Amino acid sequence: MADEKSKEAYGNGHKYMHTSNPDDDNEEDNAPAECGVGSFKPAALRMCASISVFTGVYSFSGLLTSTLSSYVNSQVTTLERHFGFNSAQTGLIMAANDVGFLVMVLFVSYIAAKVHIPRSLALVTILFGISGIMCAMPHFMFGAPSPSGGNVRGGDVSNMTSPRSFRSFSGQICDGVNDTSSECNVDVTNNGLSKMADKEDPDNRARANAGVALAVIVAGMVLQGIAKTPRYSFVTSYVDDNVDKVKTGFIMGVMTSLAMLGPAIAFTLGGMFNRIYVTLQETDMHFRHPKWIGAWWLGYVTFGAAAIVFAVPLFFFPRRIKGGKRVKKPASVAQKVNVIKTVSTFLTGFMAAMVRLWTNPVYIFVVLSSCFLLFSVAGGQSFTPKYIENQFSFPAWKANMAMAGMMLGTACLGTFLGGYITKRFKMGPMVSLKFVMAMQMLSVIFTGLMMAFSCDQPYLYNSPGPRASADTSLGGCLDNCACDNDDYFPVCGDDGRSFFSPCHAGCLDIVGKSYVNCSCIEGGTAEAGMCDYGCPMFYPFMICMCCSALFGTFSIIPKLIIYIRATEARDKPLALGFSSFMSSITGWMLGPICFGKLIDGICIQWEHGCTGSGSCRLYDNENFRWKLLGYQTAFRFMGFVCVVIALIIAKVTNKFDKVKDVPKDLELEVSLINGQKGDNHTIVKPV
Repeated sequence: MADEKSKEAYGNGHKYMHTSNPDDDNEEDNAPAECGVGSFKPAALRMCASISVFTGVYSFSGLLTSTLSSYVNSQVTTLERHFGFNSAQTGLIMAANDVGFLVMVLFVSYIAAKVHIPRSLALVTILFGISGIMCAMPHFMFGAPSPSGGNVRGGDVSNMTSPRSFRSFSGQICDGVNDTSSECNVDVTNNGLSKMADKEDPDNRARANAGVALAVIVAGMVLQGIAKTPRYSFVTSYVDDNVDKVKTGFIMGVMTSLAMLGPAIAFTLGGMFNRIYVTLQETDMHFRHPKWIGAWWLGYVTFGAAAIVFAVPLFFFPRRIKGGKRVKKPASVAQKVNVIKTVSTFLTGFMAAMVRLWTNPVYIFVVLSSCFLLFSVAGGQSFTPKYIENQFSFPAWKANMAMAGMMLGTACLGTFLGGYITKRFKMGPMVSLKFVMAMQMLSVIFTGLMMAFSCDQPYLYNSPGPRASADTSLGGCLDNCACDNDDYFPVCGDDGRSFFSPCHAGCLDIVGKSYVNCSCIEGGTAEAGMCDYGCPMFYPFMICMCCSALFGTFSIIPKLIIYIRATEARDKPLALGFSSFMSSITGWMLGPICFGKLIDGICIQWEHGCTGSGSCRLYDNENFRWKLLGYQTAFRFMGFVCVVIALIIAKVTNKFDKVKDVPKDLELEVSLINGQKGDNHTIVKPV
């Protein structure tokens, strides 16, 4: 009897994980469903009583809610320039999304069977929109540096907002005076007669309030994670309760496929917004300008507002569609009396199930494999745009466009082909293990090959740093310049050489966008930004990255089959939930933070502002390559080793001898699993 109660309680756990009601708890009802809100139920809204209409409407809503976690990856460099964040802080922003998910996932899954699902989806989609707009608020709270126009000659800054603004956007020129006090406490004109603090300068305000800005953005990302938690569990429950089970897989596949486009759209729009200056003002600055800040906040506002708009139609869908299951009635008073006993029984069954999972070595090693793999993916992918910018001398918008193309091709194609191969060849768990092992080995190989394609560290002539390249052709060109060695502002001379700053190039004047009368440059002129040294290694690098991601996504569906078949039927829901939980913590939460700290350690030129060290201005590209790609390769290899161990154990113990083929209801199970994994980006982010 106790065993039956335990099974019954764990059966509720099964319902809790899949968030769908058992057939015996619900009756099918062919009464026409009413569409609308309250007394507002016009005949025109009866079209909402259709699962096809729901699929179409929610597909766009689901697409929007899968954008912001990838959009923030496209704005790492921009946020660092605006607020002076370091990579560890931007990594915290990216991890905050999964904090919200983990906080709410259990509670949300439990209440799914008790709420009006379409209206609940509408509310959480609105919350998602609000969280996006919230992330954009620091821009409106603290402002941004306004680009200046016009010609400035001989340090005449009378037409500028302040000398501080002039130096911020133009760098220091060779004037024979090395007065760094103008950076923070006072602004100094060349004749030394005017000293005035410019406390209201937007550049100072944004950086002085960087802690507040970070807190607001992190809070917004946590809210975003909370808002995304119900998506797949609620939608899967609603679809499964309102259509024949054989159709559930197809409908969920349509919505999941569209959601997979979200990250690609996020990177594409991120690239477009990075081509617009943060204040939306017209400016003569180009994208390679050291002070260029893209309109990062536009994406948050755009995706947030769009989510709110697409949430409205969801309010009009009925609780159940004609022919769907009648929602279970609330518990009676007698049933409520037994709540404590029920909870106690459930916890007992839950702990027993956890023991069974932890003592299942095949399952545990496959979970560990996913943890290592996703740690590599989440951490590496978060900073790949930054790596492309620095390694291949790409502007931020171009790096984001490259990421968008890679994600669109690999996330969609790899996941689809992995599922197709699984179904086409009716792969059982043992074959799936071998397939996953082969795919992860190929992913390791191509990730390692990415390290072979790199570019030399660009020379910075007359730089005070250890990687400087002395200008021997024009010796003594800086004799009359007192340059601040902390004021990094690279310029490109007309002779194709990059200099540490206009002052280190011996430039005396600024005319429009050009620095002129530069004594260290043969032609005498320069422009802001590093020279484009035309590294040809970008395309082979991208080919290897696409192959690595493609082979990684091939293994998503086969690995899920292993989770299903390596555990007992009663433990299947918990097995899926536990793997999802672990991958969120070790991968999407810890990965960006750990890789952010790692990348901060390879900075060779920090920004020194009024509030202390800010963002990194220059990286050691060689160390960047070895550490970012090397650690990715190492963790992917550890994931591969875990799969090998799982395969050996399965063979020695004859784990799957009784399992010959894929279960007949694979399509439904895969669709439900996709829902579980979708909350943690396993599908929408390439592995």
